[in-house]
Amino acid sequence: MLALLTNSATAFTLGGAPAQGNSARVQRHTAVTSLNSRRQFLGTSAAAVAATLAAAPPTYAAGPKNSVSFSNVKDGDTVPSIFTYKLEVTGYELSPAADGPKPGTGHHHLVIDGPTAFVAKGEVIPMDATHKHYGKAQTEGALELEPGKHKITMQLANHLHESYGKEFAKTITVTVKDA
Repeated sequence: MLALLTNSATAFTLGGAPAQGNSARVQRHTAVTSLNSRRQFLGTSAAAVAATLAAAPPTYAAGPKNSVSFSNVKDGDTVPSIFTYKLEVTGYELSPAADGPKPGTGHHHLVIDGPTAFVAKGEVIPMDATHKHYGKAQTEGALELEPGKHKITMQLANHLHESYGKEFAKTITVTVKDA
């Protein structure tokens, strides 16, 4: 029926009789305005729903998988006894631990010759000689190791040093050459 009003030159009154003159134009204008308002509302509502779905939290956002990586050292590399390493994260952002809880953020930790390939999700990463903390959101550091093979695990954790688990862990093995 709305299509008839928008495409027809003749408008009808509520009683069904043809309307004449200015009355027909006013009724046709009102019907077209009402139709356009509904279209605009539906279009705006659809856009709002699409924007809401697109603004998912980082954990669920489309794109690269959540991960951590070493950017300048790879598994199997031979390194000097003191070497610099660079740390990267994908899917989350780095944030100092002192900034408190912020969804989608964390900071790096290194586990040197640890017993496992990652720290279990939710487990607090200890503060000891085997675990290095980068609570200021640092992205690189220097490491001094004895000659031989060493397993280095990078682990991302939240502001309380609670591990994000396997998804945010990367383990490599390096060989430190004799001096």
